[in-house]
Amino acid sequence: MLLLGFALSAALGGTGIQPAARPPDASAEETLWQRIATLHATPATSQPFEQWFVTAERRDAMLRDQLRLYLTLYPGGWHRDEAIRLELAKLFELGTLRGGDLAPLRARIAEILRAPPSPAAEEEAAYSELLCQPGEPAPPTPPTRQATTAPVRPLGADSPATYRRFIARYPRSRHVPRLATLLFEEAARYGDREGMRAIAEHLGTHFPNHEATEMVLGTWNRLESVGRPFWAALRTLDERTLDTREYVGHPVLIVVWAGFDDAARQCVQRVEQFRRTHTDVHAVGVSLDETADATRVAARALGIEWPQSNDGRGWGDEFTRNWGVRQVPFVFVIDRAGMLTGATGGDDWERLASQVLAQRAPPADSRPTSDGFP
Repeated sequence: MLLLGFALSAALGGTGIQPAARPPDASAEETLWQRIATLHATPATSQPFEQWFVTAERRDAMLRDQLRLYLTLYPGGWHRDEAIRLELAKLFELGTLRGGDLAPLRARIAEILRAPPSPAAEEEAAYSELLCQPGEPAPPTPPTRQATTAPVRPLGADSPATYRRFIARYPRSRHVPRLATLLFEEAARYGDREGMRAIAEHLGTHFPNHEATEMVLGTWNRLESVGRPFWAALRTLDERTLDTREYVGHPVLIVVWAGFDDAARQCVQRVEQFRRTHTDVHAVGVSLDETADATRVAARALGIEWPQSNDGRGWGDEFTRNWGVRQVPFVFVIDRAGMLTGATGGDDWERLASQVLAQRAPPADSRPTSDGFP
């Protein structure tokens, strides 16, 4: 529950709201705003949950009172839009902690949308309205490279159309990357390539440097690469560059894993058993462990001797970013000709690998050239 409250704040938190014009004498306004900032920055102390809840609720009530005072005294104040954003965030957090009673938030949203004080405030209220609907987007966790191995929650029946309308109306909103990612994942589940392409293009145009854009484009590139030459150059733990072109003529499994994840460890063991049974298969590991030493320890414990790559960036690993990997384990299956047969986060890699084994090796002059290097 504590983590939920933090995540809910993150859903509506952030920057990017433009302030109103600063009044000539801002000393009183700034004093009030500093009180608000202090209340917002002071966490509830660690204590039994019931008491923590009471303390957090009391502090948030004081914060909301100060925010309303600020908005009453300074309706065009320098921090107006930030105050509205923070007020909506706190109403959302409080409603969720109270079991989903979002009536106060809905009332405030309606008030803002009837007469928006600014485009930024209207945008925040419109996004908060999305959060109040059935099937609302799960708030993102605080910024991190740590991805989840859990499946993505399906959207509500009306959610995709609602998200598209929001994106069409506020194409550069700071909330668009989150909503666009959900739409992209939904389109991927249904094999809607045109929908995926449109979302990837929108993010690439309006949010070229956003982490969500990088992930969406990586996923799109991976899906588009199936059936095409797929080369990877990976720096191994023994400080050499392994080019998968060395393995043309053999099936190759590139296994993205981490020693800290039980499912990934089990997958690595299955890959090792498969490789020992089918000695024609080569395997390469891309480890997301924090350090190369952690990878060595995990590989040694699992009896893994095939090459391992670890660039020390964890979930920021270059390979995972380039190819949209969001969970471990994740296995890329490459056929004898160097073509990507598929990539999967489940057990389907064994079926794909068995299909590749059944294929005959292509003639040397028909194998792909280095033009397929990603």
